[in-house]
Amino acid sequence: MKLIKKASSIAVASALLLTYAPLAWADEAASPSSSVGAPAKGKEETLPSNVNITKERAIELAKSYIDLPEGYALQSVNLNAYAVFRQKPVPTWNLYYAKRSKDHDYGSINITINGLTGKLTGYSFYNNDPNYKPSYPPKVNFQGAKEIASQWIDKLNPADRKELRYNDRQEQSFRPPLNGDYQYNIRFDRLVGDVPFPQDGIQVSVNGEGQVTGYSYSWTDAVKFEQGVTPIGLEKAAQAFRDKADVSLSYQVPYESRGEKKPLISYGMSTFFLAAAKGEPWSPSDLPLISSGERKPLTDQPLGDAPSASLNLSKEEAAGKVLSVFKLPQDAKLEDASYNEYTNPETGKTEANWNLRWNLAPDKDTLGKGENMVWASVNSHTGEIKNFNRNLYMESSKPIEPKVSAEDASSKAVELVKQQLPAYTHQLVLDAGVLKQIPEERLKNMRTWDVRFNRVIDGVAAGGEGVNISIDRETGDIVNYYFSFSERPYPQHKPDVIALDKAKELLFSQYDIELSYVLDQGITPYLSSGLADKYKLMVASGEISPGTQPGSGTDIAPEAKLVYGLVPKYTREPFFLDAQTGQWRSATTGEPITLEKTVATDIEGHWAQRELQLMLDYQALDVKDGKVNPQQAMTRGEMIKMLVIAMNGGNYGIYYASDRTASFADVKNGSTYFAYVENAVDRGLLDPGAEFNPNAIMTREEMAQLIVRALGYKNLAEYEAVFNANIADAAKLKHIGQVAIVVGLNIMSLTDGSFSPDEEVTRAAAATAFFRYLQKRAELQQPPRYYY
Repeated sequence: MKLIKKASSIAVASALLLTYAPLAWADEAASPSSSVGAPAKGKEETLPSNVNITKERAIELAKSYIDLPEGYALQSVNLNAYAVFRQKPVPTWNLYYAKRSKDHDYGSINITINGLTGKLTGYSFYNNDPNYKPSYPPKVNFQGAKEIASQWIDKLNPADRKELRYNDRQEQSFRPPLNGDYQYNIRFDRLVGDVPFPQDGIQVSVNGEGQVTGYSYSWTDAVKFEQGVTPIGLEKAAQAFRDKADVSLSYQVPYESRGEKKPLISYGMSTFFLAAAKGEPWSPSDLPLISSGERKPLTDQPLGDAPSASLNLSKEEAAGKVLSVFKLPQDAKLEDASYNEYTNPETGKTEANWNLRWNLAPDKDTLGKGENMVWASVNSHTGEIKNFNRNLYMESSKPIEPKVSAEDASSKAVELVKQQLPAYTHQLVLDAGVLKQIPEERLKNMRTWDVRFNRVIDGVAAGGEGVNISIDRETGDIVNYYFSFSERPYPQHKPDVIALDKAKELLFSQYDIELSYVLDQGITPYLSSGLADKYKLMVASGEISPGTQPGSGTDIAPEAKLVYGLVPKYTREPFFLDAQTGQWRSATTGEPITLEKTVATDIEGHWAQRELQLMLDYQALDVKDGKVNPQQAMTRGEMIKMLVIAMNGGNYGIYYASDRTASFADVKNGSTYFAYVENAVDRGLLDPGAEFNPNAIMTREEMAQLIVRALGYKNLAEYEAVFNANIADAAKLKHIGQVAIVVGLNIMSLTDGSFSPDEEVTRAAAATAFFRYLQKRAELQQPPRYYY
């Protein structure tokens, strides 16, 4: 049977678990004008005994690690502790610096120091100085950023240097930036022997000016790494992945696709780990591995017809629908009812719903917990109940004595679905594996059985659509029901698709196979919020040691398994495999994309090679038969696409809904250039008119007009008298101010003193002009600021 890991979200959650334990002493604020070197009177004696680094020493170390810019003053100091992966809580000093004036915050710096060792564990710098203008192109390229990051590590962690390996994943997917405000994130993974342990490592962020703006150090202590294992080897691992991988079909609906959002059928594959010794599927915490190929619907044929949309329910009728299906206490009182109509821009259909709320009299166990409310939503036109929810804490603070088994809960959920959704029973598949994957420890306090039905149409999953039902484990009452079906035009029968073997080869081509250590987190990460609070109190009081499994009385050191994993090669943007064509498509726009770097065979050694390659990297230029044809004339549509992509920082997926009225009669919704043209109109680059002529050749003066508007100088260009432009063919110019600006800024040039306004613009000339536009934009305008 093909096996995959179904609980990846649980595994990720457990990998990120932080158990916080407050320490007894914290200097929460420090005035810049006051002395922050000495603790407040009476607090020194309460400093926890396990803290080796005093506040004064932490401040000294921070200044030795970080060269604080002029004007930055210490604003606050805090001492906290947290435990990662069941380790003992680590005391950590958090220092916050800022540069402020009466009317402006110029920036901030956060520094974290390990309270036991004095190591720098975190640093971030946010620059909000209005006079700071990043250079374009960046002064430092990727290789330069790597060297700066390495120097930082050599300075701060020389002892760890031999146990680190550079992670080249980001570099493999790197594209030169389109603005100077760029961050290179340089990652080094921890090595155990020659095997990476990616859970630990160091990341250094370097901006385009060569400044280190971020630093993160993670190192798990006392890990028990699996020993004495002879890995099966990459070749056998690759075959094992292919043999055991489960490839399935699903519909994708790119949310920024142009025009009508039609579902696209795709092949997908869930990733998993292989135990290095035997090549068998493995998951952290021994979660069950089940087959997702089990897609048998509840019935072969629908049990009934879909309800007509002829109803117009009143509030009372809508409430009656809910009360006829779900059990509410006799004292339930309908407190609120609101009617809402919504026109779906994708389908043009109007949806109408009654949103209802009941109040219940709280009992002693629920008083103050907010468990005395019930919500429901009913489709006013069809009478379908969209959702029902009784507010309950999903975890109990005391052990549950279940009177309802998982099998009974599943049966009850199936019956409810058949009763409420008879028209869809042939498209609903019970996700039986969900209930099997719950750790025994969590079951003790879990209040409800959560049953999931996935929508599958003729063997193809319909996105994330389905039905969720929660059943009280003690009473058997249905406390949650959520019906999430869209009216998208899914095919009722599976379309023709490429062969499964071919799809599998394509899917595997996007991964490298890597031998690494992965933490097996155990069951502590599954603690509910209530139990986690109790666990923290027990740790803080000394009742149990950090890392103790509740009820076990023993400390558990984290263990790491030697495994083979699938590591993505391409991380720039989300994408999927078109199951009909075998093409890769953007998950955002649905447009075909290439995963590898686009390479044109006819630009090597060209005078505009750098600029052309930059536009190719962002798919602002098309390649045909491996050639970009740099001397080919640009059309108006191609020019607008290139400029909008350049202005948007490379984000070429621009979406306009079907109700967007076209600004030009010859570029309607659905056109290749529609989104770019409409975005250009919205930005003021184009004025709406009768026709745009997207296939007409772009002239030099037309390009000058676009660039001037992109720079925001449209109005300035109208004051022609301020420009002393010495242009030989000025008499041929319709807009001398615009030409004077692009020439004066050296974005476009003269030939023998002439501008030649009617000359066609080649692809090479356009790419060069837009690169120079990006340079001048960085010099002349304040770019948007980001937290580093």
